Amino acid sequence: MSERPEGTEAVAPGRGAQSEFLVDNDDALAALVNLIAVIGDNEYFLGRRVSEWADAGPLLESTAACAAITQDKLGHSRAIYPLLEELPWPKAPTGLQGEIDRARRYSVSFLDDPLPSWSNVVAALALVGPAVNVVLEAVENSRYEALARRAHRILDEERLTSAYAEGLVRQIAYEERGRKLLQERVNELLPEMLCWFGPEGEFGIEALKAEGLTSMGNEEMRQRYLDRIAPLLQGCGIEVPVERNESEGRWEYGELPWKEWNQLQRRLERS
Repeated sequence: MSERPEGTEAVAPGRGAQSEFLVDNDDALAALVNLIAVIGDNEYFLGRRVSEWADAGPLLESTAACAAITQDKLGHSRAIYPLLEELPWPKAPTGLQGEIDRARRYSVSFLDDPLPSWSNVVAALALVGPAVNVVLEAVENSRYEALARRAHRILDEERLTSAYAEGLVRQIAYEERGRKLLQERVNELLPEMLCWFGPEGEFGIEALKAEGLTSMGNEEMRQRYLDRIAPLLQGCGIEVPVERNESEGRWEYGELPWKEWNQLQRRLERS
């Protein structure tokens, strides 16, 4: 959320805009466009990947739940994408209706391809979903009211999905085989999700904060995310490479794979 997506220069505030919302700071505007594309793409691809399990879940209940989650996630992306057209930024990313509509993806690499197993689905819902929700919480009181309204509505709709995802984690981790499979998925996905919030003090996020467009910085979002997912996973017997420093009230984690990190697209570059 720090590099400039697609285009290289911002137009003068208001020129060609379809909205009354203006940002005088070009860096903040670039970061805002990037942020919206990131939210939209992760909601879209999470919905698409879950949809591929709508008739293949292990239980009748999971089949129905996948269909409902798909509808919600794709609906959220359709609500978010039009904001890209409202902001005065040339060559902003277009919203997606199909996977190949745009070559550049602003979603985590874990969602690039169909999820090969139910443990992948559980990991995506349990780790990607909460990360997007944390970012939505950060913009729920943004001075960009159109984004704030959508964030508030999406978060309200996410309550049931979040509860369901937590239930899936407990369910799959109940038996040793399922716990082992989920452990493998967490090992694969968690480093990308911890990077996803960006390095502390990232220029784009700082610009958004300065303009009142987001309420949290990179590390604050990452800590809130860990507050949400680490106790659940650890309580289910999943090893998570983090430790709680109670004296400082924060989670401590090791080195993250920043060398593989694509800051613009918010994803790890997989070999």
